[in-house]
Amino acid sequence: MRVKNKKRFLIASTGLAALVILVIVVLTIGIWHSNEKLAEAENNKNTQTTASLKVTAAKEVKTIANTQSAVMGKPAQTIINEEIKTSNEVDTTPAINSTATDSITILVNKNHSISSTYVPDDLVTVDLPSTRNTQLRSIAAEGLTKLFAAAENAGFELYCCSGYRSYATQAELYAWNVETYGVDGAELVSARPGMSEHQLGLAMDVTSAAEGFDLLESFGSTPEGLFIKENAHKYGFIVRYPEGKTNITGYAYEPWHLRYLGVDVATEIYNSGKTMEEYFGSN
Repeated sequence: MRVKNKKRFLIASTGLAALVILVIVVLTIGIWHSNEKLAEAENNKNTQTTASLKVTAAKEVKTIANTQSAVMGKPAQTIINEEIKTSNEVDTTPAINSTATDSITILVNKNHSISSTYVPDDLVTVDLPSTRNTQLRSIAAEGLTKLFAAAENAGFELYCCSGYRSYATQAELYAWNVETYGVDGAELVSARPGMSEHQLGLAMDVTSAAEGFDLLESFGSTPEGLFIKENAHKYGFIVRYPEGKTNITGYAYEPWHLRYLGVDVATEIYNSGKTMEEYFGSN
């Protein structure tokens, strides 16, 4: 095609090209601003979610700490509202993979840790008398329900105190115990994060009204505590930290701390008189 007026054609073409470029620039800027606003909104949402989780964790730690302080015979101190810094010590114990962690007989203690990201995928809220809302894995919750029913039939009323705890909650609770009792004292009554059976969703601390809903060694000599000691295995639980076994388990006597292992294994351990470490031949 021949152009009769080349000068006019060039001017028109240049103007059209400039207009196209301008439109592209405007659209690009608009998209950039839109993405920036979306990113900002998402960041604000994440910030709010994180803050909410910290508040929830702090409330849970305070409740557990108030109860646990009775173990040492000292009043609970006010929980620090700021984020507690994690220990500078590096955890060199091997983390167990998530598949093994799902086993109900997995050994977790000061020498066998679990991943900070592990969360059981079958947690349920325990529908039993409790000092607060708490959770367990479904199979453990079923066993605990049967244990509580048996206790009730025998004339005893038990209360759930603390079941599943996240890694973050355990970290804050351990730090609180260190601040309150010092490292040596904390090591006897509280697990470091990643080393707590509570994170498995297979452990439950139980108490009674006679003990003021506290976690006390004296619980072991009460009718409720004796019932637990003599019957928990029938429903899949053991008293995880028995009296006189601190040198093996690493923890002080805790007649209230129940660990679910299934009826067969729990019964074998009960009959053997061994700790879980001794039964599995592992420290």
